[in-house]
Amino acid sequence: MTFAVRPRRRKGTVALGVLTAAIAATGTLITAPSPAVATTTSDVRLAQTDLNGLAYSAGAVDGNAGARTKAATESFQSDRCLGVDGLIGPQTLGGLRSVVKQVQVKSGATADGTYGSGTTGAVKRYQRAHHLSADGIAGPGTMKSMGITRVVPACHTSSALRTKIVRIAKSQIGVTESRGKCVPGKPYNVCAGWCAAFATWVWRDAGVRIPYMTYVPSVYDWAVAHGKWVGASRLSTAQPGDLIIFGHAGYRYHIGVVDHASGHSVRVISGNTSDPGGSGRIGVYDKTYPLSSSVFYGLVRP
Repeated sequence: MTFAVRPRRRKGTVALGVLTAAIAATGTLITAPSPAVATTTSDVRLAQTDLNGLAYSAGAVDGNAGARTKAATESFQSDRCLGVDGLIGPQTLGGLRSVVKQVQVKSGATADGTYGSGTTGAVKRYQRAHHLSADGIAGPGTMKSMGITRVVPACHTSSALRTKIVRIAKSQIGVTESRGKCVPGKPYNVCAGWCAAFATWVWRDAGVRIPYMTYVPSVYDWAVAHGKWVGASRLSTAQPGDLIIFGHAGYRYHIGVVDHASGHSVRVISGNTSDPGGSGRIGVYDKTYPLSSSVFYGLVRP
């Protein structure tokens, strides 16, 4: 199990019992990077207007980036292969304007990137002409009719790959570590906290292009940089084959592979994990946890 505190020597695990001492010794706590975000309420209003017009349900256009707007933004970001953080930064705002302009061109509205009343009227006329429900909102059906890509396929993983990831992870269940946290003969043997080594090896073995990493926060940093991160507010979207990170922004301490999620629980296959049978052994096990932000920080999409 690897913690979010980086020790002086990069040897991997910091034991939970000495976490406080490690913070005091290093003075370093890894936190999430701060993405660029919209600085004006007018930017937020524009985003809310466009999100609503594209059927992402951002709620009232009030310039307040609250929970509903954040969830809508995350859905749009996920569909467009952007970094999923729920924040309305320049990239997200530009992506919204770009999609709205495509809708405007197809419907005959002025292509200014703002989903105003003129665009709503033009989309209604388009919908009536094409025998669609004339609500003026460019949802999935309307965009499909217009020939506009709503969900960019490049970052949405096939079910076959997800099945392969889970199968590889399950093939290691029951592997246990020896003294010194070593896993002799295994490609994820680092003789230190090896949950990140196990998780990234599983993905690499399944054909996912990800570096081999031994430090949980490094996996998070990679996911953010490559648009693969899904925050805690969207844990309910967990799918088999995702990586799931335990903890919170300042304390990302463990990682595993999602076996499956159902309702408010998730089964996770992870290395450097205690035997749920109570034997005291540490190894690869498939365990059930509450699918909650009190347990998990977020997901990494393959």
